[in-house]
Amino acid sequence: MRLKVKVGESEYDVYVRRLNRTCYRVRINDKVFEVTIRKPGEVIPKRVEVKKRRVEVAEGEHVKAMLPGVVTKVIVKEGERVKKGDTLMILEAMKMENEVKSPKDGVVKQITVKEGERVEVGDVLAVIT
Repeated sequence: MRLKVKVGESEYDVYVRRLNRTCYRVRINDKVFEVTIRKPGEVIPKRVEVKKRRVEVAEGEHVKAMLPGVVTKVIVKEGERVKKGDTLMILEAMKMENEVKSPKDGVVKQITVKEGERVEVGDVLAVIT
């Protein structure tokens, strides 16, 4: 959710993303906070540093995340031969398990994520050659 918030004479760009039932990630201008709601009306902010994923990606067809989520299972290994439509990994997004499938026949040249890792839309998950 994107908001414009005015406090006194100051105006802020605020982005809110729900992480789970009680935890939210809030970005105010360029500062990031994790906010946990324990009881109605009780908010406990905690500042966190959010690091961008920087991965050297091999050449080939990039398989990208279509949704933000968490990689719950990597099914294939680097060097493994796959066919178009084979499941490469499972991505949990919006409380649903989504199969990430191979876009073509080929060999898995690189897997750029680990199980338990959070990814954003457009992050490269694997490379198929």
